[in-house]
Amino acid sequence: MTDRNTAEVVGFDLDLTYAVASSQNTRDLRDAAERFCRTYEFSFWIYGLARPDCVLTNYPIGLFELYKRNSWHRGCDPIVNTVVRRRRSLSWDLDEWALLRPAWTDEQANLFHSHWQVGSRAGVSAPVFDRQFFDFGIVSFSRDRPLEATERHHQEARVQLFAGYFRGIAPTAMAVKKCCRRASALTSLSAREHDCLCWAAKGKTSWEIGQVLSISSATVNFHLGNAAMKLGVNGRTCAIARAIQLGLINPV
Repeated sequence: MTDRNTAEVVGFDLDLTYAVASSQNTRDLRDAAERFCRTYEFSFWIYGLARPDCVLTNYPIGLFELYKRNSWHRGCDPIVNTVVRRRRSLSWDLDEWALLRPAWTDEQANLFHSHWQVGSRAGVSAPVFDRQFFDFGIVSFSRDRPLEATERHHQEARVQLFAGYFRGIAPTAMAVKKCCRRASALTSLSAREHDCLCWAAKGKTSWEIGQVLSISSATVNFHLGNAAMKLGVNGRTCAIARAIQLGLINPV
């Protein structure tokens, strides 16, 4: 029996895991996830830590934005909660979860309805953990029809293996994207915006920053507002956090 036949018997596509392991950027990772979908007849996939800037997915943008806006990934989604708690893959079906509907909150009902509407009605999810940030997340695949019992058993093992490879490569591959974003921010922030962010990160008020830079408090707020807009966030606190995350400023 060849190695390829052995792989097929145990249910693992070694070429697919190699595609993940050799990924150099987010495009390669997306291609590998799409290939997993085609191979095992899924429609949707997602890799995501519990931070909205650490997500790769082919879910419709509307559903993804709902997740971000409502923070459904932080404590609201029962499937995510169950997967993280049991620390291994889980096959799920919204028809079965519907039996628990009397215990749902309104927010959870809206969450499941949104999944149902886009055709994400059954799937398999596996947990991933980011030790650097002490964060959790999932790799998940779904489709609009149920999985048979035997299929569930096989797909749980496949998704668990895929998640392990994906999690091992994703931080490095996504760092390429982050470096591009950092370079863009570096070239777009003005010197004044950068200075205001640095002083704000040290806990200075707008008035105090104005005294240091010999400008008015209103001008400080103007520069901080522009910096936040360029960094894609709202408010000075989020702007400081994003700038630190991108390595643009050092609060120490």
